[in-house]
Amino acid sequence: MTITLETLAAVYRIAKGLIFADGDITEDETLPLSTFFKTFPDLDSDALNLLMKAGAEMSEEKACSLIKELDDDGKQQMADLFAKIICADGDVTEEEKNLYFHIQDMCELPAPSFIQDDGDSDEENSEEEIIPAFIVANYYGVASLHQSEHEDWATLGDELAEWIGCDRVEVVRFTPALNALSKELSLNERHLVFMVARNGYGDRTVGDNMTATLLYGGGYPIYGNIVFALETDQGYEIEGIRTRSLVNEVFDAVNNAVDGLLRWE
Repeated sequence: MTITLETLAAVYRIAKGLIFADGDITEDETLPLSTFFKTFPDLDSDALNLLMKAGAEMSEEKACSLIKELDDDGKQQMADLFAKIICADGDVTEEEKNLYFHIQDMCELPAPSFIQDDGDSDEENSEEEIIPAFIVANYYGVASLHQSEHEDWATLGDELAEWIGCDRVEVVRFTPALNALSKELSLNERHLVFMVARNGYGDRTVGDNMTATLLYGGGYPIYGNIVFALETDQGYEIEGIRTRSLVNEVFDAVNNAVDGLLRWE
């Protein structure tokens, strides 16, 4: 990997933030960073001091932008380094986990290779990522999976409305039940939401969707079909679920929360 001193300073900036994240600095946490710097034989003590000073003064945004410019091998190396730092003491806190996922998104890093390597074949791993998926739950309690590559709301919103049989949708977010599910699922700077018909269903005959009613809370019944999605914490952008495993985790968590009212189509 070819890397500039400025980018090394950026690596120091991000690594230092991860080391300090849990407020308990150990030698185990600093070792991956010092080992990484030792892979650069021309990096003498003077140069190291200069880059550490530059890194300490660098903003997180600037550091992430520099790391994001690395090639694929460089990004994989950074993903592994940062993950090793938070895992070094054997106790990954919520603060460390949230910061790591934040950095992973900002720098556009892949998953750490030592986590990816779970004994599956390359083909099986490649199948893990899917076209963004949304779980539609009708008022009979039957769930089905719909997928879309559209990201702009003008197009995606129309698709979601079509899937649940209405003209427009509105988002239900941050209810106590949904908040608990988002926390349980440890979503990466995202939260779980569901969408319902914005202006009702007019003359269409629909029933009480007990799954939606329970997740909404407050004793107010929700009628018709709904669709589950993710929403970003920043910007409130609706997204689909991007891995098979998370689809199953979301379905299982929701179904457990509503006492098994749902079943796959």
